[in-house]
Order: sequence, then structure tokens, then C-alpha cells
Amino acid sequence: MSVKRIKNLVKQLNEYRHAYYNQDAPLVSDAEYDRLFDELKELEEQTGFILSNSPTQTVGYYPVSELAKVTHPIPLLSLEKTKLISELLDFMKGQEVLFMLKLDGLTTKLIYEDGRLIQASTRGDGEVGEDITHNIPAFLNVPLTIPHKERLVITGALGIWFLLISSRRLMPSSFGIRISEMIT
Repeated sequence: MSVKRIKNLVKQLNEYRHAYYNQDAPLVSDAEYDRLFDELKELEEQTGFILSNSPTQTVGYYPVSELAKVTHPIPLLSLEKTKLISELLDFMKGQEVLFMLKLDGLTTKLIYEDGRLIQASTRGDGEVGEDITHNIPAFLNVPLTIPHKERLVITGALGIWFLLISSRRLMPSSFGIRISEMIT
């Protein structure tokens, strides 16, 4: 029964991931996805049976669009979610670490050289992402130039959020990172 349930969960979660990452059309809420993911992870731990295509073994989803692919020399990985401070401290192992709240958005790597944005890419599957440099002007708070003249690589989440305004219409609101505040 457990192996059959694992296979079903892997298939179901991979369908949800494909819809979320590649079609921008989520099929379930984040809470429902997380519940199923946690169930899968628990079953894998109990049985020792883990399929190679299990969502517990990968980050994101392989990009399938026509955008140019970008190989990340240092993988853009994601921490497993946790609700325990002790797990975060264990992860740190005495090193300095920057933790950020997880926002639903597009995990993005920005590369600046000589003060100019030269590349923006998605995380993709952690090893290979997509070049989205041409999309960056749509994000109002991501500068194309900065005063920092050395090479600078920044990873974070970009997103377009919708704010409810008094007329009951949804208005798009861009946000990004404030690099100028980080460098000064």
C-alpha cells in the first residue's frame, strides 16, 4: 500500500509542479501541495522507497520554454521548509548565513559587472535556469545600473503581486530587491 501511495503522490505532485512552474496555472493551493509533499516525504522516510523523479529529490522544475538556458556554476538550491529554529541552527553549523522569508515569486539570479546588470536568470531546476534579462525592466525596483563596480551576484525572489484597492479592482504591483540599500 505505501509504495503504491508513494507512486501516486509522485505522479500527482509532479503534475502540480508542471502546472505551477511551466504553465503558470496552479492546480491546488500551496497549503494542499505542502500537505501532500509532507505526506510523501514521511512515507519515503518510513519505507526507504524514493523514486528518482520524486519532488523531494529536486528543486523547482526543469524549464521547458524557448528561452536561452543558463547553467549555474554554483547551484541555486532551496532549503527544505522547516518550522523549527533548531533545524535552522543545525543547518548553519557556525557559518554566517542569510535567511530570507520564502515569498511566492520567481527565484532569480542577478549578475552585475562594472555596475551594469549583465544577466538575470531563473533558478530552473537549480543547475540550469533560463535567461530572463529582457524581462527585468518589468520589475520596477530592480536597477539596471548600480554604483558598485565589482562583480556582484544576487539571488532572491522577484514577483508581481496584486493589491486590492478601494474600487475593488486588482491592480498589479511590482516589487524587487533594493540593491542600493544593500550596497551603501
